[in-house]
Amino acid sequence: MQNALTLSILSEKAITVFLNKEIGLASHYEVISIRKSLEAQNWPWLIEIVPSYNSVSIFVDSCFYNSHNSLIVFFEDWFSKISFFENSPSLDHNLFKEIPVKYEGGDLLYVSNYCQIPVNELIQLHSSSTYTVAMIGFLPGFPYLLGMDARLFVPRKSSPRLKVTKGSVGIGGFQTGIYPSDSPGGWQIIGTTPHELFDLEQLSYLSIGDKVKFKPI
Repeated sequence: MQNALTLSILSEKAITVFLNKEIGLASHYEVISIRKSLEAQNWPWLIEIVPSYNSVSIFVDSCFYNSHNSLIVFFEDWFSKISFFENSPSLDHNLFKEIPVKYEGGDLLYVSNYCQIPVNELIQLHSSSTYTVAMIGFLPGFPYLLGMDARLFVPRKSSPRLKVTKGSVGIGGFQTGIYPSDSPGGWQIIGTTPHELFDLEQLSYLSIGDKVKFKPI
């Protein structure tokens, strides 16, 4: 199949398209390109498109079957005919958003010791990167951010906390993110932000494709 995609059925009304690529900005821009191509079709039976790091899930209404017999056959054929490309950052909306962070998280010293980086340098590394919101998930408004300096890689906790405070900024593996509400969680917490990331009126403050900078306070 064109673009080396793999399609997998989730249910009779949902299918996932896998890019077969490593997680990173290249796969992110291709995911965004696929989403835009799907949105441009204006199919009346298309309910929702859910992007992830390197996959896109497509949800359809039952009326899809009024004119088609199989989700996987339809999309295998469609993807074999379209020509999407990896958008460069300049082609995306790339809204830039700055988020204030107080770097006094409960795991800051642990991360410093694990990475063998002094706390002040750790803060500088974490706050100097420009991050890309690759997906929103886990909790409403929780951003998974790509672009963290590889030197800050630290594994998640072996035993997750029962409660991580709203606004906590954490590191989990190669990624960093922000807890928009109180929740159980296993990421290493290095700081907190007073910024509101989710409310019922405006929903998520951050969107897929946004650029994020952390500002120490």
